[in-house]
Amino acid sequence: MVLAPARVDLPALKAAHPLGDVVEASGVALRAGGRVRQGVCPFHDEAEGSFTVYADSQRYYCFGCGAGGDVLDYLQRREGLSLPTAVERLAGAPAAAGTPAGPPATPFRPSAGTGQPRRDPAALRAAARHYAGALRRSGAAQDYLRSRGIDPDAAGRLGLGYAPGSGRGHCLPEALAAAGFSRGRLRGAGLLLAGGRERFAGMVVVPEIAHGRVTWLAGRAVAPGAAPRFQALPGPKPVLGLGRLGPTPPWAVVAEGLFDWLALAALGLPAVCALGTQGLGRVAAALRGCPRVVLAFDGDAAGRSAAAHLRALLGPRAAALPLPPGAGDVAELAARPGGRTAVLRGLAAALHTAGELRTTP
Repeated sequence: MVLAPARVDLPALKAAHPLGDVVEASGVALRAGGRVRQGVCPFHDEAEGSFTVYADSQRYYCFGCGAGGDVLDYLQRREGLSLPTAVERLAGAPAAAGTPAGPPATPFRPSAGTGQPRRDPAALRAAARHYAGALRRSGAAQDYLRSRGIDPDAAGRLGLGYAPGSGRGHCLPEALAAAGFSRGRLRGAGLLLAGGRERFAGMVVVPEIAHGRVTWLAGRAVAPGAAPRFQALPGPKPVLGLGRLGPTPPWAVVAEGLFDWLALAALGLPAVCALGTQGLGRVAAALRGCPRVVLAFDGDAAGRSAAAHLRALLGPRAAALPLPPGAGDVAELAARPGGRTAVLRGLAAALHTAGELRTTP
């Protein structure tokens, strides 16, 4: 017989069955104790430990897939139950014990001894959210982006953020501690330097987002003269923006630097970033199936050499974006008055050169 939820004292039922106990009884191992506990999410494929249980609210949230709710929501999702059946199942379980179901999950383990941080999408996603909120509160960071041709709407679409790095409630470890992320975990994810300082302190933060998940972060200093000017998570660099292109883009633009890519992406163009002039083989491999490619590299000797090398790898489907006299790169051109029009005009010319019938993006 199924119990109707309206005939059950739901607050009392939930109080008798703490969420953490029910979660562990279902086979999900939770690390640590106290107010915030974490484990591997049972609702999507991961090994990072994104699933977080909050003792004070008796609710859960996964920073990887976004699932969340209370103990009844958990049972419904975990076992595919209706609400009445979840209530009946919980009411029939021993108090403070939960309901055994499902295979045991693998607990989160930090990377050990490789010197390279293991990608931790849950920590990166939480950091990106924190930084995005800080950007919305920072007039100075927004002014800097405007000076580079990136307005607030574009910043929001691209998931950009800002890392103040100091001030009560603004530093990353303090902000993410409430969500259960320890300093050790943030350091293991590459978000903190060896001395405990934030890697991206004082920087605009740019995320790589693939399939809705934050997989990498890079930053550019806001203050003039700050050093270093550029920071990125340690380890292999992605082809930035690749996750936004979709499976079969009809054409794409390859930028050399971070703000070159931002200028193009802010215009809604299908753009990726090589993040420098090295390792261009990975860019060519990533764009193997793309029919037309425009190369938007810097106008200096290194940029011209890299563009020539990548064009040789890609073959006749690739053409260089022409830069007008005095423009060193795409970011500089796009920030000028009328610069966006110049970028689009040059792009149309390059697509035509590459044999593209379409003359406007």
